[in-house]
Order: sequence, then structure tokens, then C-alpha cells
Amino acid sequence: MEYTLDRLHRQAREAILGTALVGAEHIELVAPKPNIPADVAMPAFKAARDKQIPPPQFAQQVAAAVTIPADSLLSDVVAAGPFVNFSIEKSRYIASVLAEVTKLGNRYGSDDLGTNKRIVIDYSSVNIAKLMHVGHIRSTIIGQSLANIYRFLGYTVIGDNHLGDYGKQFGMNIAAIVRSGKPEGQDEEALAQIDKLYAAYSKEAKDNEAMHDEARAWSLKLEQGDATAVELWQWMVNLTLTAIQTNYDRLGVTFDHALGESFYAPLNEGVIEECLASGFAHRDEAGAVVVNELEDGMPTFLLQRSDTGSLYHTRDMGCIKYRMSEFQPDQIIYVVGTPQELHFRQLFALARKVGYVPDGIELEHVKFGTIFDQSGKPLSTRAGNMVYLTELLDDAHTRARAVVDASSPDLPEHVKADVAEKVGIGAVMYNDLYQDSRRNITLDWDRMLAIEGNSAPYIQYMYARCRSIVRRVLGDSADLRIPACDASVLTHPSELDLVRQLAKLPGIVREAAQRYATFVVAEWCYDTARTFSAFYRDCPVVKADDEAIRTARLALTAATAQALKNGLGLLGIHVPERM
Repeated sequence: MEYTLDRLHRQAREAILGTALVGAEHIELVAPKPNIPADVAMPAFKAARDKQIPPPQFAQQVAAAVTIPADSLLSDVVAAGPFVNFSIEKSRYIASVLAEVTKLGNRYGSDDLGTNKRIVIDYSSVNIAKLMHVGHIRSTIIGQSLANIYRFLGYTVIGDNHLGDYGKQFGMNIAAIVRSGKPEGQDEEALAQIDKLYAAYSKEAKDNEAMHDEARAWSLKLEQGDATAVELWQWMVNLTLTAIQTNYDRLGVTFDHALGESFYAPLNEGVIEECLASGFAHRDEAGAVVVNELEDGMPTFLLQRSDTGSLYHTRDMGCIKYRMSEFQPDQIIYVVGTPQELHFRQLFALARKVGYVPDGIELEHVKFGTIFDQSGKPLSTRAGNMVYLTELLDDAHTRARAVVDASSPDLPEHVKADVAEKVGIGAVMYNDLYQDSRRNITLDWDRMLAIEGNSAPYIQYMYARCRSIVRRVLGDSADLRIPACDASVLTHPSELDLVRQLAKLPGIVREAAQRYATFVVAEWCYDTARTFSAFYRDCPVVKADDEAIRTARLALTAATAQALKNGLGLLGIHVPERM
């Protein structure tokens, strides 16, 4: 799909090619530096070197030879040092951007480049029989945001919550329950009791190898279909899925599938046979299956224990095999923490060696860092500072409600509750998504809930301000309709800056997908909110003296609201109509 900014770049490229001075391979279009009065630039270095002409001189030749058609989005072309700089035809450019936002509405920024392409995204991946804690939030919301972005670009996205529901830890859970009895209660209360039984068993087993053997035995029984083991395991699965759904609902997170490791267990035997047959694995003297060194410096690893028990690699291989057969994806993305980097390097290498993943199919591990508390300590159960997800979201709502009560005491009670939920949850999500996922992040409530600076509440506030301005003119029932206007009256630099910012959104969405980077969208949202703030300061809307200018500025305000809503929506963040 070609948007206004795409068309501008295409026309600049065509204009340069039309000079017959520059080959297509030497045309690289870039954004000029902020202090340069231009909209798109071509560095002349490569082409000038090919012609053996000084770049400034060559840029002059190209600029002089360019012809701009009468209906172009381009207006002027000048040489500035070694650059050929193009400027836009302002009224035509503004009208084009506003027309696109008006026509596409909630789809503005979307694209069709993913048509007929499938992506599987593995995210959240909670552990069964465990309370969701703050450590789960990164995979969950990064994965959901990526799913939103790829769907917006036309991809068929298959979201899979790869549940941790197998392995020795379940043997330990079952052993603890068999010893102490099945906990009473429902939902998170029962999960908390299971967690305590697990912790007590684990502590006692620290110096008791017989208890580890007992846990491994129950794990093996579960794999072999023992009735007691399966019954207790299924109870824990059902209990967990019911308990965590409320958190998913509050975060706006959905999945197409929630297939746990156990789902792939029936494939284990075939995986092991195929890996052995491929020659990339062997069975050692103790009977364990060992994967050979697949790449220089890559450690060997187990695919099956000597007691025939399976491991993460075994089940993950089965998972890849299933996904390739069932979904036939063009790409599989795993949103999993940085500590698992080696695991995925090994997994991807083995899957390709054995032939599960053919050339041309991408496997990507989107890594993320650790969450720290305000004192700089990693959050962990062992350290005693772990924050559970329900508590985190409730705390966010409570803190946001205090801000709403202080800043907007006259709002109706139900509106305050709605705003507090959107602002509080949005603050938590944005605190993660506006940063490079590979970085560690800190829970800093003062910064997260600030109505100023790079935060979700600030961006949500600017959206609400846009909507307030529109309602003052069009009435309380006004939706995100953008009124027709004469774009030629928008001549103030702040008006043009805002239009330029809106025009960037389609390219921003593509870049975010290409880089697996939610922060690219978040940065655009923040920059747009700041740019609107400058526009609001410099250009009266409701009190504009001229009716044509007032209508055009109102259209630009409504378009900004729509674009901000779309951008935040890709991050999974809801916008309040009032704040």
C-alpha cells in the first residue's frame, strides 16, 4: 500500500532518475537533519564517486537537471553541499495525509504487505500451577503488541501461549500434593497454596536425593499416562488457565492456541528417532540421547534422559515439527527472555539440520531483559521482592485512580473507574514497550504515571485533549469523524510539523515489524503527542478567527486523535475519552 510519504519518496526517486545522471543503485533517500528546510534528501557521495566529481558539484548538477511535474507532492529542489534536498508542496501534501486518515480511520497505518504470509508468535508461555508474576508480563505484552503490528500489516498471525505444563517440576508438584493433600479453594488462592507446597517440597529435597528421585518418578509416570498423575496434572492446568484469564483480559491479551509442552509429548519418540537417524545425535553408554556439536563453539545437549524422560529441547523440537506441518508458517517468532538465548540457538540449529525447517523459513528469538525494583534489585521470589501480576495491575489502577481524583474530581464515578483502569494498565504496558526489549527495565511508579514526559498517561492525555477540542465544536456525540476542510489554509510551521508526524505512521509500523521493535511505535506516539502539544500552543483551534482555519485545524486535531489511537492500539493500550 502506498501512502503519502511513500509517494513523496517515489516521486523524488523518479525525479532523480529522470535526470539520467544517477543510477538507481546510487539513490538513497534520507530524512534531512532537523535544521535543514527540506523533507527528503539524497546524499550524492556514491554517485559522485562513480562520476569522479566532487559531491557538492555533482549535487548542483542533479538539482539543476531535476524536473518536477505539475501535480507532484514535491515543490522545490536545491543542492546543499553534497545533498540534493526536496521540499513538499504543502497544501497538496497536507490534503493527501488528511484524506488518508479520513478514509482509513482505524486502519490508518495498516498495510497489505503481509498478504498470504503466516507468522506464528510464541508468547506469554506461563507455567502451569504458578501464579503469574511481573516476570511474565514482558513476554505477554511484547508478544501481543507484535501480533497486533503484524496483523495490522496484513499477515495471518497465529498466537500461541506455549504453556509450561511438563517436566520435573510437575513431578515435584504431584509428589508434594500426594504427600500433603490436594489444596482447597479456587483460582489464585489455590495456586498460591500449590506454590507453597512446591516450595516446601523443594526446600526439603535440597539435601534429600530420594525426594528428587520421587519427583522424577512422578514426572515419568505423567509422561507414561499414570491415572493419578494425569488427574492431578489436569486439575492444575484447568485451575491455572481459569485463574490467569482475568489478567489476560485486563491486558487485552488473546491467543489463537494455548498448547502446552504436554501437547507435543506424543511426538517425542519420533523426534528422537529422526534426530538419531540424521546423524546429528547419538545415544551414549548410559542410554541418554546426546545432540552433537552443531556449530563451532555450540555446546552439546541432551535430547532424552537415560531414564527415557524428555527435556525442553525434545518437546520444543516436536513443537516446531507440529507448527511447520499444521500452520505452514513463513516465520516463527519466540518472545522469550535473554537467558534462553543458547537454548534457542541450539533448537533452531537442530531443527534446520534435521530438516524440520527448510531454507527461507525464518526462526526468530525476540529477547527481553530483566525487571528490577526501584532500588535496582532484580525481582525474584527468592529475594522476597517478587510482585505478582494481579497485585501489580491492581496497584496500577489504585495509583492511577489517585491521579484521576486529583486532576479531574468532577468526572462521574464510572468514568473515573474506566479512566483509572486504562491509564494504570497503560502505564505498566508502556513502561515496557517504549524501551528496547533487550534492555532491563525498572518499576518506577512516579515516572510511569507522570502526565508529563515519555509515559502512557501523557500520550493518553494528549489524545483526550484532542477529543475534548473536537467535542467542543461538534458536540458530545462526536466520534472520530474528520470534517472536510481547505488544507491550503494550514500554513503555520506547527501545523505542517504535525502533518509530517502523522504521515510517518505507516512507515513506522513497517519498521517496527522489520525490527521486532515495539519501541519504534511507542517513540512515534510520544513524538506525535509532543508535536500536537506545540501545535495546540501555537495554533488556536476553537478560538481561531477565521472559520476556514478553525475547520482545518479541527480536522488536523481529529486526525491526530485517530492516529494516536491507532498507534497506542498497536501497543495494546486503550485511550480514555476524558482525563
